[in-house]
Amino acid sequence: MLMTDERVVFGNAFHGVFQIALNGKLSAAARSALGRMGLHIDRQPLSFYPLSVWRPSLDIIVRDLFPNLPLEEAYRLLGRKMVLDVSETVLGRGALALGRALGPRRLLMRMNHNFRNIDNYVQMQLTELAPTQYEVFINETLGVPSYYQGLLEAALGSTGAREPHVQRVRTDGTSCTYRVEWRS
Repeated sequence: MLMTDERVVFGNAFHGVFQIALNGKLSAAARSALGRMGLHIDRQPLSFYPLSVWRPSLDIIVRDLFPNLPLEEAYRLLGRKMVLDVSETVLGRGALALGRALGPRRLLMRMNHNFRNIDNYVQMQLTELAPTQYEVFINETLGVPSYYQGLLEAALGSTGAREPHVQRVRTDGTSCTYRVEWRS
C-alpha cells in the first residue's frame, strides 16, 4: 500500500528506462545486482518502485554503462541516453514529433507535467529570463543534478532547438536551478 508521503517512481518510468532505453545494454553483473534489489528488468513492471530502490539502481546503471567516466559526467550522459533511446521507439517517435511541433519553449512549459507522470515527488518551476533563456528549478534531483541536466539537454535538442545549453547555476541540498538557453 502506498503511503501518501512515500516518494515513488511509477512503473512506466521503470519500463522506459530498463525495458526500452537500456534493453540489452546492461551487463549480467548489473542485471544481477538490480535483481537483488527487486528490479527484475525482464518482468512486467510493478505499479511503482520506492525511491529507496530506484536511486541506487541509477548508481548501478552508470557504473555499468560508463565505468571509466567521472560519476557526474556519467549521470549527465545517462540522462541524455534516457531521452534519446526512448525516442527510438514508436511511442518515443510520436513524442519526438510532438516536441518538435511544440518547440523548446512550450516543451519546457510541459515538463513539470511530464515529471509528474514519472514519479510523485519531482516538481519543476520555470522562469522566463528571455524568449530563449529560462531558469529551471527542480526540487529533487536525487543528489545527481547532472542526470537532470542531461535530460534537459536531450529534451531541448529533440525539439530542434539550435545549440541548446543547460548550465547548473545553484544547488541547495538535492534541489537544483539550471539556466537553459538556445539560439533561435
